[in-house]
Amino acid sequence: MNSTFTLSIETTEGQSFQYGFHLGTDERLARQIAEERFHARVNNGLPVITVAILRDGRMVDCYGGRWFGR
Repeated sequence: MNSTFTLSIETTEGQSFQYGFHLGTDERLARQIAEERFHARVNNGLPVITVAILRDGRMVDCYGGRWFGR
């Protein structure tokens, strides 16, 4: 069984927190959800610098308007 992706959100206030739900096991879908969460925060005026998808406690990639690992 594959482990699930989770989402970490870094705010402009210097805080990071985990999104309340896992993103599933499909990386493509996890990236899509991460982008949606980033843009939802930006569009609602909520503080955000980046969001990162994690698997097994390790960062897979980071998104701040574009993916940094791609």
